[in-house]
Amino acid sequence: MHSHALIDEARDRALDVLSRCATPLGFRASGLAAGYPQIWARDNGVIFLGAVAGREPLLLATARAALETLRAHQSPRGLIPLNVNPDTGYISTENAGAVDANLWYILCHYLYFSITSDAEFLLQSWPSIDRALRWLEYQDMNECGLLEIPEAGDWMDLLAVRYNTLYDNVLFYAAALAHAALAQALPPAQAAHHLAIDAYGIHERINSLMWIDRCWVAEHFAAHLERLKSFRLEWYMLYHNIGTISSRPFYLPWVAFREYGDWCDSLGNLLAILTGVADGHRAEHILRYMHQVGMHEPYPTKAIHPPIYPGESNWREYYRSRNLNVPHQYHNGGIWPMIGGFHVAALVRHGWHAEAERLLLRLAAAGRQGIGGEWEFNEWMHGVTGHPMGFAQQAWSAAMFLYAEHALRTGELPLFAGLLAAKPAAAVAAEVNDMLIRPGGGPT
Repeated sequence: MHSHALIDEARDRALDVLSRCATPLGFRASGLAAGYPQIWARDNGVIFLGAVAGREPLLLATARAALETLRAHQSPRGLIPLNVNPDTGYISTENAGAVDANLWYILCHYLYFSITSDAEFLLQSWPSIDRALRWLEYQDMNECGLLEIPEAGDWMDLLAVRYNTLYDNVLFYAAALAHAALAQALPPAQAAHHLAIDAYGIHERINSLMWIDRCWVAEHFAAHLERLKSFRLEWYMLYHNIGTISSRPFYLPWVAFREYGDWCDSLGNLLAILTGVADGHRAEHILRYMHQVGMHEPYPTKAIHPPIYPGESNWREYYRSRNLNVPHQYHNGGIWPMIGGFHVAALVRHGWHAEAERLLLRLAAAGRQGIGGEWEFNEWMHGVTGHPMGFAQQAWSAAMFLYAEHALRTGELPLFAGLLAAKPAAAVAAEVNDMLIRPGGGPT
């Protein structure tokens, strides 16, 4: 990566934002008292990536403190709280979106151990980590092998994603790999009793159910339908009756009983690339599509494309709440610099370094914007104008700039590199076979 004054200044400013969000109990989601003063589990999961990339002792210590705070407030059933107020200890239940808290909690323990080899902290945390995965296992209410998520039950807490969602299940695959890797680092007495989740089964089901490709010859498509039937009859019925979809160059955002979302969830698809759920030909289709429709314009990256409009089947009247989720805003096509950081990292993972550098420069420019001054690192931006919206001094916006810059400059992908190395052999073999029977590769 070429040295660039804007990128260098953005890195310094992002470190400053994270320092202002740091507390002895973890990172506040925003450096503003009027923003998000709580320690949010999912935010701290993403912020941890930037803390590792930033290589600052204070940031790493704060990331560890967040894990301790969340562990202290874990429910008896294993639920990691949505957020904790570091000043009062109050746990908010304002919205339903908490499932991904458990997922990021497990992944961050894996990331922390991978960079510190702190066996004592792992032993101390292990019962909580195992209980967090057990809670997730019980979110597979029909035992199909994937999580079933309530509407608006994750980071998109004002959007009607639901049931078998892409974002959560990609993270579920990653968490299963991370949990298994941590168990291998335990003494035999503790490792013997850990919960085992079939990571390959999650990988296989995501690719079977959520990647729609009818470009195969008829015998392959028929065999695919039979495989879906062996997993879940309702999946077979859904896929068999889909008449409007020939193929899509991205994973569907969610699939439910006889219905599905038909738009591109950028974060879910980018995480599929980074975790290895998406193989080479799928990754290329996703990244090319996101470029073609301008999901990174005017800044990286829009949460979904296309936006959902009133009158469409996926529209909900609650999207009008606080004027947030109208088209091109918030989750409904708004630009999230946090996602932009994952976008740059996915481009690095795929080897498209020139495009990654172009996006990183736009991400720095996004961070420099502000309403009350420069370098606000806003929460999100309008999807058409690119103007800052949401709260300023957003920790995960700053953190993912740090992660993206680190990925492009060094080629390293903390967290994801280890998960890719732990990819099940069966998944690798299946992808090789997939390429053999798809010489043209994916959707047309």
